[in-house]
Amino acid sequence: MRDPTDLIGNEAEAQLEEQEAQRQRLQELDDYKWLMGHKQGRRLVRQWLADAGVYRNPFNHSGSVTAFNCGQLNAGQRLLAKVMEFAPEAYLVLLKEHANE
Repeated sequence: MRDPTDLIGNEAEAQLEEQEAQRQRLQELDDYKWLMGHKQGRRLVRQWLADAGVYRNPFNHSGSVTAFNCGQLNAGQRLLAKVMEFAPEAYLVLLKEHANE
């Protein structure tokens, strides 16, 4: 538990947490660049996006199916957002490769 009166200790701990968060973000960047840097990885991402329903409407006449589809869509949109943040140029390659298949 932090001592609220230990300003120097709290600042040092906050700085360590910030450094760790930055390290994790750089690792995530490397991971996505690696995944999208390979044709096999782009195929996997394209399949995951399709499975999640990113390219279709989640509506169904059954409310529970719509809710499930919306959950899947949300997961796919989060993946797409990460890809677009970390490797947008590779996403364009993914689209071109898919168009040529």
